[in-house]
Amino acid sequence: MIIITHLTPERPADAEIAAFENTVEGTLPVDYKLFLKSDNGGRPRERLFRLATRNGGSEEGLIDYFFALHAGRIGSLKRTWESYNDQLPAGHLPIATDSFGNLIVLKLGGPNPGQVYFWDHEEEEGSPVAANLSPIAGSFAEFVVSLAVEVP
Repeated sequence: MIIITHLTPERPADAEIAAFENTVEGTLPVDYKLFLKSDNGGRPRERLFRLATRNGGSEEGLIDYFFALHAGRIGSLKRTWESYNDQLPAGHLPIATDSFGNLIVLKLGGPNPGQVYFWDHEEEEGSPVAANLSPIAGSFAEFVVSLAVEVP
């Protein structure tokens, strides 16, 4: 279970989530919809995650905050998707950010929907390609369970 320390006060209704799915032209995984309806973004207490690197190793990252489905500008899931939609491979939704402007993205369609990836904005050159995404977890629920508290 994820513990969010800085909550977004608004919780989206089912109709708002359905309207967002129409906007992104994709279906959000059930586990992610439940997160939006219960926490709707914010800063998690457990922020540390591991991702696979291209050379077969792994490295750690820290989530700064999860985006929320709300009408505001800062931390808005919809506004972030609008800003990055042309920079990410089709069918990928930014759901969180680290402190450096990199994104954690959720795959909405195609093979293996629901998988979670890390997108390093410095690796992107030219048109968006899936090769610039590093796998983190097979699902949003798996990703949340894998998060750990940062050890100073």
